[in-house]
Amino acid sequence: MDKKEKQHTLLLTLAALIATLVVVAAVVTAWHQSDDPADQPKHQISAVKHHADTVRDTMRRALKPHLLKPTPKPSTMIQGTLRRTDGTPAAAVTVSDGIECVKTDSLGHYALRRQAAAHFVFYTVPDWAEVPTHSHKDHTACIYQRITPTDSVYDFRLKPLPAGKESRYAMLVFGDPQVTNAYSPYYTGPNDNPVKITDVARFSKETMTDVRQTLKALPADLPVYGLSMGDDVQYYGGFNATLETKIRKTLGASRMRLFSVIGNHDQDGKDLYKRKWEEAWGPTDYSFDRGDEHYVCFNDCHFYRGSIYWQPGELTDRQMAWLRQDLALADKQKKVVLCYHIPLTMGTRPKKGAEPVGIATEEGHFTSSRLAEILALLDTFKGGYELFCGHTHFALNHEMDYHGRHLLEHCHAAACGNIWQSNVNICGTPNGYYVYGFQGTAIYTDYYKGTLWNRMTQMALFRADTDFNGESYAADWSLPRGKGVIVANVFNADSRWKVYAIENGVEHPMKRLSGEGQDAFAVGYHHRYAVSVPYHFVGKSNKYLIMNHLYYYEPSSPTAEITVRAHDPYGNVYRASSKNVVTEPFFNYAHYYKKK
Repeated sequence: MDKKEKQHTLLLTLAALIATLVVVAAVVTAWHQSDDPADQPKHQISAVKHHADTVRDTMRRALKPHLLKPTPKPSTMIQGTLRRTDGTPAAAVTVSDGIECVKTDSLGHYALRRQAAAHFVFYTVPDWAEVPTHSHKDHTACIYQRITPTDSVYDFRLKPLPAGKESRYAMLVFGDPQVTNAYSPYYTGPNDNPVKITDVARFSKETMTDVRQTLKALPADLPVYGLSMGDDVQYYGGFNATLETKIRKTLGASRMRLFSVIGNHDQDGKDLYKRKWEEAWGPTDYSFDRGDEHYVCFNDCHFYRGSIYWQPGELTDRQMAWLRQDLALADKQKKVVLCYHIPLTMGTRPKKGAEPVGIATEEGHFTSSRLAEILALLDTFKGGYELFCGHTHFALNHEMDYHGRHLLEHCHAAACGNIWQSNVNICGTPNGYYVYGFQGTAIYTDYYKGTLWNRMTQMALFRADTDFNGESYAADWSLPRGKGVIVANVFNADSRWKVYAIENGVEHPMKRLSGEGQDAFAVGYHHRYAVSVPYHFVGKSNKYLIMNHLYYYEPSSPTAEITVRAHDPYGNVYRASSKNVVTEPFFNYAHYYKKK
């Protein structure tokens, strides 16, 4: 019961009490005022009726403004005012309901038509304001209010950043936390005795513990934000109504202020699941500004035939109309960071209008039917743009030439790896997250942070002909056997990286492998230990899986000690030695974390 209902109930109670007292008083008065005992009943009845009529009329007049008027129809508009914490108007801030976008006027006021399909009203956090959060302990973003049938006014209060717009900040990006309601295999040592621990507990104990260490190593005055790229949950193991809220609070349990997109498993084609995501996170299509970047987050997971979704991602006509409005109102000097779950540049279940990627080693892959229109909108921004997604459970900086552009889409490896079946993704990249540094409209650093790994460890080394439970790199990629070929899995590599093998002091460029394929180390491990994920998901029969961060070198001597040196585009240099090649098919970093 809300405040108005309580006031109305109190008024009714008081009125009823007064009426009862008046009627009782009337009866007593009438009884004592009658001179003729025989006339008492008639006199009493007349007096009581007179007083009852008076009470009724008085109650009607008193309560008419509160209770007796018809319930008003909902306003055809929703409106409100955005103010700074000092009470001054917040002008020129974009406000939206996910369908229409408007700017606040000089008084901080906005107005939107009431839309039946709109669930939230929210604002684009301007670059000069703090990101509001769900609570002082839960630092996930809360930039919205839920629209109700009876309320038409939604005000917001914005807190300015102490030093104004941030010119430099860090952004941590998490692919697929994907916690489930089941117990997945979990090992704490070199044995086959799994320990029971929930996925949420693992995410908290491993991922978030590691995040806090990363944040501790960053400058104390550096602003830090976070992005979850969707699939925050999956209802494998049974529906749990509190699961989305649990992972939100877990993700929010550090000093970074974190946003999320919605993934396919947050929905699985069910209104109930999508509703739970909205209850936890708010709108699925929204935007915010940090520094010189304009971030746009949207739901590109749309279902057909039950739970099957288009892959690459897609947007509806209504979403495209909203996106056009949002970008039209954004500062064209900024860089746009487009954030969504399913990649737009690759996929094997295309919607009508999707185009083949046109890459010989990626046959059967298509681009989103919306990609050309989206890129045309992004081309208007002088700061350029970045494409961020998750979904794949393999690390992939996907590059392609498309309509006269060279595209790079960052497909972020999953924090959960192979859905908590191990400590690695299906491409052999360890469970983890990414750390981006933004300064102006430029990315000044971007590295992969393996969970509980040293920050400078950016690769793992293997011998091509090592047998990993019947799998080998030599067989998968037609590499020479018996030659001591070194394979380097460089987790975050793209075409800008330079990777060298050093043998006897001589530097040799390593050759890069790219195309549909598999990672022998990860496939061999999951073939034995995965219990809820089918073998074809991690193996070569998964035609969705693209690998492009494997490098190899054939040494002059099969027994030579090889040093691999990898240079990223930001001036960082990473090293690894063949003395530390992974040779164990099972008792390795995919199986358990060795204590330091």
